[in-house]
Amino acid sequence: MKLITLSLLSLIAAATLRAESLPDVKRIVFIGDSITHGGGYIEYTETVLLANTKKRYEIIGVGLSSETVSGLSEDGHAGGQFPRPDVHERLERVLATTKPEILLACYGMNCGIYQPLDEGRFQKYKDGIQWLRDKAKAAGVQEVIHLTPPTYDPVQKKGEAPFYNDVLGAYGNWLLDQRAKGWQVVDIHNVMDAALAELRKKDPAAYISKDGVHPGPEGHLLMAQQILKHWGVKADYTIADFTPPNGKLSTLHALVSKRQKIINPAYLSAAGHKRPGVKAGLPLDEANKQAAEITKEIDEVLTKSSTAASDAPFPGKKSNWNGYDKYDFTVDGKPVLVVTPKTAAPGKPWVWHGEFFGHKPAPDIALLGKGFHIVYMSVPNMLGSPEAVKHWNAFYAELTTKYGFAKKAALVGLSRGGLYCYNWAAANPDKVACIYGDAPVCDFKSWPGGKGKGKGDPTNWGYVMKLWGFKDEAEAMAAKVNPIDNLEPLAKNHVPLLHVFGDADKVVPWDENTGIIEERYKKLGGSITLIRKAGVDHHPHGLDDSTPIIEFIEKHAAKQ
Repeated sequence: MKLITLSLLSLIAAATLRAESLPDVKRIVFIGDSITHGGGYIEYTETVLLANTKKRYEIIGVGLSSETVSGLSEDGHAGGQFPRPDVHERLERVLATTKPEILLACYGMNCGIYQPLDEGRFQKYKDGIQWLRDKAKAAGVQEVIHLTPPTYDPVQKKGEAPFYNDVLGAYGNWLLDQRAKGWQVVDIHNVMDAALAELRKKDPAAYISKDGVHPGPEGHLLMAQQILKHWGVKADYTIADFTPPNGKLSTLHALVSKRQKIINPAYLSAAGHKRPGVKAGLPLDEANKQAAEITKEIDEVLTKSSTAASDAPFPGKKSNWNGYDKYDFTVDGKPVLVVTPKTAAPGKPWVWHGEFFGHKPAPDIALLGKGFHIVYMSVPNMLGSPEAVKHWNAFYAELTTKYGFAKKAALVGLSRGGLYCYNWAAANPDKVACIYGDAPVCDFKSWPGGKGKGKGDPTNWGYVMKLWGFKDEAEAMAAKVNPIDNLEPLAKNHVPLLHVFGDADKVVPWDENTGIIEERYKKLGGSITLIRKAGVDHHPHGLDDSTPIIEFIEKHAAKQ
């Protein structure tokens, strides 16, 4: 069995939930079983909150291994050494000791005691949850936030209790149903199930929890992401972001982890419990003293990060590209880059490449000199599919809202990049200043389908069939989802087009792509300019003299 790094977890959509704003409180306490006792997801949550918000919470974790909210325990638990701890025994002391304003509770994994779904056990869980809420409210807790139980993986449990994940699913779905009563519930279970299923499509040996119960770092990060999303906090990080030496949050995360590993055991011991084998924490006074020193270090890191952020226009790795600063970072779980001009032109005009950033860079270099930003999002093998359009939507929103880019982008579709640019443009015609296509693919039947004069590409044709979910080639051939089929929105929004092409192109035949675009766009009243390269195949791209390309983009995108 092997663990797959879950960089794709940020792509797994959470179940629909009611968006909440960040709590306007000082102290947040997490309670639960061994998964909360481990504390990984609490550390990730606090790290991201510190890095991305102005809020400074006191966050305390008082999870206890083996614990239930149902009060049940199987015969012979822990080899007969002790029954499962029951939160009923300690909750009042926890509340009195930690004094939470917000209480997050993650129970369920142990509450069905690894037995089939049974109404009696299920009712014990429901009663326990309601009891916890009542006690919390009586103690002055402003809000209880419930997490559905994490995933149980019978594969990693060597087939033990194969039914149990369904039991946890039932517990979680009951919690989700309580949203109708105004409860705040964050769905962990269904999101983890979906993530694991997605991973196993690619590798049947993949896992999130090595032992089938306790999530690894990637699973804890996924849990944290759902809590952060619930509060409307941007959380598209991967484990690499928290990993030294290069992770952008690694220093902050290490300090948060160090502080929590002092504070949490101290409060757990101060409140008291009956579970054997748990190492006692420091006395609270000493723990708070040590935590205060770590807090000073955290503040220094945040101050330095804030200063660096104020100096750098974008996050991520900075490098040089043809004499200009390039920033590589992540948006919506995908790598992106932005090349910045020395001085931005008024309105922050920008050029967005569909594919093959950096190939034939002369127009980009010239436009950088005129104050344009150049951007690219890496979504390879998505071929302008609906999923690619969604990622582009997220990048556009980030650039125009957070960084103040112009509301209309100049799109550059080189070869297959035409599918990306035109399909996004058709879905967002009011956000496009102009489109420059360089031997652009405008119909996937031509390339990669190879259903006309072109050579085609079987591998990429397979991607098309999968990305659009076509049941067979006949459905793909009949589908009206190509740029050639969706020009009307662009014409109505008066988007000007420029195509540069070789009239001997054997890969992306011009008459099956550019030729059809020209004919149909003109009939719709649209403006299109063609620059024909006589006798030229698919390569080389571009023009020896890029002036027409530069002037076209500058004319239509510089002033909006």
